[in-house]
Amino acid sequence: MFRKVVEEMVQNKEVNITSRYESLQRNNVVGDFQFVVLEKYLSQDNELPFWERVIMRIYFLLKKWSLSEERGFGLDQSNVLTEKFPLVVAPVTAIKLKRLYQDEE
Repeated sequence: MFRKVVEEMVQNKEVNITSRYESLQRNNVVGDFQFVVLEKYLSQDNELPFWERVIMRIYFLLKKWSLSEERGFGLDQSNVLTEKFPLVVAPVTAIKLKRLYQDEE
């Protein structure tokens, strides 16, 4: 599916996927490109009530078992880079820090 989108964008001259190297441009060699898929995970820095934590864990468990986004979009694994980022729903408001000192001898 995404390959069709890229082909259509090339036909409409919205994107140029020919190589940036001059020697390869003369032969119209297609350059390398990757699709970046953003994947979120539940951060430990959340202050969620018990039931919301349970719901979020079930959500991420179902997401783990379901069809991956790469396969859902029909992307080839060799052209996909997956970046993970933390999802912060309810940031911790009161953090108590305790400083530990070591005795210097």
